[in-house]
Amino acid sequence: MYTKTQIKIMQLFVSQITKRFSLRKVGKELNMHQALTYRASKFLLEDKLIVQDDEKYILNYKKNHQELAYFEHLRSKNFFNKPNNKTLAIFIEDIIEKFPYGYFTLLIFGSATKNKKPRDIDVLLIIEKTKDIETAEKVLYNISRNYTLNLHTIILSFESVFEMLGLREDNNIMNQVLNNHLICYGGELFFRLIKKGRK
Repeated sequence: MYTKTQIKIMQLFVSQITKRFSLRKVGKELNMHQALTYRASKFLLEDKLIVQDDEKYILNYKKNHQELAYFEHLRSKNFFNKPNNKTLAIFIEDIIEKFPYGYFTLLIFGSATKNKKPRDIDVLLIIEKTKDIETAEKVLYNISRNYTLNLHTIILSFESVFEMLGLREDNNIMNQVLNNHLICYGGELFFRLIKKGRK
């Protein structure tokens, strides 16, 4: 089991997948005493959840996908428990329940993950096959028209995801999502896609 401190640290790392942090920076970001940060991080390093990169630390997204998905689950649970996110939570549940494909990842990205009153809500669905995108778009449209939320929805196939992740310096959707997202469904799959796509 992880301590509350370790969970907080891991939630920071999974929220910004490619960002490198010093332990001092982690402590500052989480408003945590330095000694506590160092003690908690020692176990996370031993467990290979985070790895050292020069003098800094980065999320090890190549392993422990089940654990990483668990930390993401806790983040999304906290987010959707906030009163101003109740309608969005119902919308997300609706998609998960009615979506015709069982193998997918659903996430929110952009300003909606940080602002209480975002201009719009960016929703990304990642599905396996390119040929299923048109059907998936129709399903998503039929669900979203029941809500007054200002939604901007995007559906990508695994193939597109790999292509985008391969272009590390490009400012494409996937590279933006890595450090500004909230996974609502399919966390393990999301980390497997990143591992395969970011060579």
